[in-house]
Amino acid sequence: MTSHSEIEHLLRTIILPFYHIKRDMPLPIGERRFENDAEHSWSIALLACALAPQIDAKLDVGKIAQFATVHDLVEVYAGDTFAFGDKEHIATKHEREAKAIKRLTAEFKHFPWMIDTIEEYERRESNEAQFVYAIDKYIAIAYDYIDQGKYLKESKITKAKYADLLSNHRKKAHSHPLIGKYYDEVRDLLDADPAHFYEE
Repeated sequence: MTSHSEIEHLLRTIILPFYHIKRDMPLPIGERRFENDAEHSWSIALLACALAPQIDAKLDVGKIAQFATVHDLVEVYAGDTFAFGDKEHIATKHEREAKAIKRLTAEFKHFPWMIDTIEEYERRESNEAQFVYAIDKYIAIAYDYIDQGKYLKESKITKAKYADLLSNHRKKAHSHPLIGKYYDEVRDLLDADPAHFYEE
């Protein structure tokens, strides 16, 4: 049976620090502040679970909720990687996250569900993992659109730079074809109005 000290270690080391991992994504409505990983994961879980039955009745909503919950847990040790951030930091993303998974496995082997679910998500072999992965990309540009490009302009992101930075992002969104279509629809809405972007 799991001891209280093991539960406390999970709370202190993973769950509470997860609230302090800031993302390069301001909330587009209400208080102007960056969202954190805990908020982001909840948003992905709710959106993905709500959409899944509408898109594909064969998708396992329970599995989707689990993947969404853990999909960014490695960032407790690896940190978030900003899409508009330093190129050197972006280049080390996979290395940092691989080390983080090893550390999580070593420290939390007594919580096998958490480790197994992270590893299953990272393999992206199931439709559910691919679906959550695609939703994670879609929600980022949906927030940019709801924000009406305010943060893009604050960050001096031109339309051309946005397209360049997110070229690979679009491919990832197409991990699930139907989510890829939603992604393209929002990108078209963003691209249609130059006011969404910084002008040099």
